[in-house]
Amino acid sequence: MPAERPFDAITVQAILDEALVNRKTFYSHYRDKYDLVRKMADGFFVDIAALVEARKRYDVVPEGPFGAMDALYGSLLAKRRLALALWDVKCEGLDFSGELASIVEGAYLSHFGKVGAGDPVLQAKLASAMVVAMLHYRLEAGEPFAAADIHAELDVLHRRVSGSR
Repeated sequence: MPAERPFDAITVQAILDEALVNRKTFYSHYRDKYDLVRKMADGFFVDIAALVEARKRYDVVPEGPFGAMDALYGSLLAKRRLALALWDVKCEGLDFSGELASIVEGAYLSHFGKVGAGDPVLQAKLASAMVVAMLHYRLEAGEPFAAADIHAELDVLHRRVSGSR
């Protein structure tokens, strides 16, 4: 199934043809194509949440949040085609970028929530918005990058916005 086709243009029949599955088998597992995509996203996020949770247990390791972000990006990159397809689907019960942002917010609060000044919840929301935007940008480009690259881009952005050199 060509990745260029928008989800709304993909029919159940096209899914059946691509997957070499008959209609009865499909409908014994899914109500419709939206149910299929929600279940795919749920499985994807179970994997991502497990990865983040496993990394949190080792956040005392010098890799800190950068290592966790590198692992997250590596996981997304390994499933790049699926991640980008899910990112573009708009349907009730599925907000791929919102769910990813929630995971990043939780990781931020877990790691930084009790240290530093300011409002940690706002900081988590801002950080997750920027990280998710960067992840999407890099996934679309198919470019390898590390969390340190995100940090460098955010540093440049901060210097531009604050007027410092």
